Amino acid sequence: MSGIGHLAAGFAAKPVEPKIPLWVFLVASETNDILYFLFASIGLEQKAVMTMDFSQGVKYLTPALNPWSHGLFMSIIWSLTAAFIGYLLYKDRRSSLLLGAVVFSHWLLDFLMHSNLPLFFNDSPLVGLGLENSGIGFVFMTIFDLVILAGAIFFCYRTKKRTALPVRP
Repeated sequence: MSGIGHLAAGFAAKPVEPKIPLWVFLVASETNDILYFLFASIGLEQKAVMTMDFSQGVKYLTPALNPWSHGLFMSIIWSLTAAFIGYLLYKDRRSSLLLGAVVFSHWLLDFLMHSNLPLFFNDSPLVGLGLENSGIGFVFMTIFDLVILAGAIFFCYRTKKRTALPVRP
């Protein structure tokens, strides 16, 4: 996924839990990609080399296995870690669970896009619908990213406007 659609989860979560700053939700929604760049820079994961276009989709020129940042097992671990940190910071179970869910939403959206998400670590089965692997699927996911992001931003700011209005007796 281009990454932009992941931000939708952060924008959608903000009105549900106003005490958590929007930037925290947005960072949470991109946790897997932030970890990918960190892990790739230290050599724990491989940097993916690919081509992208709207007629053929995404074609990987090198294997793109990222079990530490994008594997299902580790995505669950990162989500639980975010929920735990959220609980330490906000002392509220609901807030922490929502923060963990936003982190996990990254894997769910990547499941639609990619076909190379390891369940555990190297040599474990790879899963994902792989919509990125065809031109029409890539176009669909690009439009889907933009639509869910626009919808989430609208929801976030529309809800904020409604709650900001003064209550009349």
